[in-house]
Amino acid sequence: MAITVPVEPRSKARSPMPTSRRRAPTAADEVKPEGTPLQTTFNFFGLSRELRDMVYNFSLTFKRKIRSQHGARLRGRMVTEASLLLVSKQFSREYFERAQYHTCLIIVDRPEFHGDSFKIPRAISYARNVELFLAIACDSPDHFTDQCRVVKEVRMHRKWIVDLCQKMRRLESISIKLITDPHQHIEACEAKLLELQHKLTNFEELKNLAVYHCDYAGKETGWSFASKRTLVMEWSAKDGELHRVEAAKASPELEKSTSNESK
Repeated sequence: MAITVPVEPRSKARSPMPTSRRRAPTAADEVKPEGTPLQTTFNFFGLSRELRDMVYNFSLTFKRKIRSQHGARLRGRMVTEASLLLVSKQFSREYFERAQYHTCLIIVDRPEFHGDSFKIPRAISYARNVELFLAIACDSPDHFTDQCRVVKEVRMHRKWIVDLCQKMRRLESISIKLITDPHQHIEACEAKLLELQHKLTNFEELKNLAVYHCDYAGKETGWSFASKRTLVMEWSAKDGELHRVEAAKASPELEKSTSNESK
């Protein structure tokens, strides 16, 4: 008599794999829905240099506040983001090249500033452009018996600007916007300014110099570069001289960029 022994299929006869030997599930094991696009890596350096430069320019910080010095306000415009300098060597090199071209150090004169030398912030020491907002404050009651303070103010500004140029060895561009208060002795003050203009114009890096009238007399906060002002003098690169602007061209203006920088 034959004895039949039930045989269990091999697939069921295997003992379960120990838990310690089981492979942990990965993202590849997950069932992705149909139509899900595959992840790809974008080759940024496959773009032309012109397009990469556009990306670098948009990646610069438009305005960055810097700690004030000696009462004057300091700002950085189009400044690098430190984290982006760590992306790669090529990215850092090209990004920094664009920053050197665009970054600008902005210094805003205030009543508390008395011409002390500035310490260039390390984060913006590579800047090649400087924009200065200066004021010529003359409160002399009598220009016949007392010396016009424009002389002292111009000499003061000349001294610290020279020191600034010596510290910024890569400096390529200087832009100066100067305001004066149109008081009763303004003609005498402007005559002194024209006489001493060489102290502000004989910089090789000078690209622009403009003088404005801005009524700040009686204001508790002093002058403000965000206030409405009228252009009265402008420097010409052709002859290197400061010239008066005709009344027809001297229209009041209020520059939005100036308002932003002076805050």
